[in-house]
Amino acid sequence: MSGLLDAIGGGGELAPVYLLWGDDQAAIKAVVAALREAALRPGGVSTGMEAFNHEQFDAPYVLAAAEVLNACGQVPMMSARRLIELSSPEDFGRHRKAEELDGETKELESKRDDAIAALIEYFDDPNPTTVLVVTSSGIKGTSKLVKAAKKSKSVVERKFSPPDEREAVDELLAEASRRELPLSPAGAHALVGAVGTSLSELIPALERAVAFSDGARVEREHVEAVVASTREANVFDLTDAIGRSDHVRALEILARMFHTSEKDPGQAMKLLGLLLWQTRRLCTVKFARDPAAALNSKPFAVRKLQQQASGFDERRLRAAYAGLARLDADLKGGSKLAYESPFIALQRWVLDTCGALPDVDPRGRA
Repeated sequence: MSGLLDAIGGGGELAPVYLLWGDDQAAIKAVVAALREAALRPGGVSTGMEAFNHEQFDAPYVLAAAEVLNACGQVPMMSARRLIELSSPEDFGRHRKAEELDGETKELESKRDDAIAALIEYFDDPNPTTVLVVTSSGIKGTSKLVKAAKKSKSVVERKFSPPDEREAVDELLAEASRRELPLSPAGAHALVGAVGTSLSELIPALERAVAFSDGARVEREHVEAVVASTREANVFDLTDAIGRSDHVRALEILARMFHTSEKDPGQAMKLLGLLLWQTRRLCTVKFARDPAAALNSKPFAVRKLQQQASGFDERRLRAAYAGLARLDADLKGGSKLAYESPFIALQRWVLDTCGALPDVDPRGRA
């Protein structure tokens, strides 16, 4: 990611199209922020026309690609470039009524295919005075859009995956240097060990440590003094609290997991995957004849899972798993509320599973 950021911020020519996709939403946001600065305020100088030259589209609420491409075709106002952002192209029109202008209804999948085809056609002949930035956390590498972007000379295509700890340390040191925040390698290792590998969480933690160090280079002791270990708030703690029906504790843990952004779909999908994995393990130790063999785990690990599973009766455990399956569909666009506010959707699942809303139907039916 640092190489791409350097290329964008180095004052060179921007590409007409960027396709930024993958699970690491923090990295994608950092690149988009750099593109906004480079396209709308070249050299750090405001033209005063940023609002006129910047448009954002969320594909699930866009009926057709023509809305986006018409914006791409406009002439910049008193500036060298326009910046157009499009998110979640794999879900074109999901939350809009899919009708043709003449009133003839088309299948949503057909509308989506038409929109993707129009974007691919634009890749071949983009407007040189527009920077189109397409972002997605749900698109696949096998999709037509990604394949076309890889082949196009006009498109910068990058996949962003969450880094491992070593990569996270290197990225944090590079980003700290770029932001002129003093950080030692030992301090970087301590931050990653305490906070995790997400750059969106590491940077605020680093800024707190810099403030504590009074501008001195951040070392391990500064990190230990001011940065709590957020990894303690993990999925085991969350499911343990839910098993005890302690919804207050469960919500506290969930809030810590989302403390940087309540609308981060990448964090929500990552947490959902961990919750599904942990709940499947709890189901296994609850119902399998030989849990250790089924899980291929050591006896002490199985005992810890059995202790946690004892907090669930069969009905609650099955309901928890079914709720996660529904939540998976909701977060992928099946529910407008969950799609726009994944943190609220996860809070609702916690409250439902803990039985904290006994007189409320979990699906919102009267």
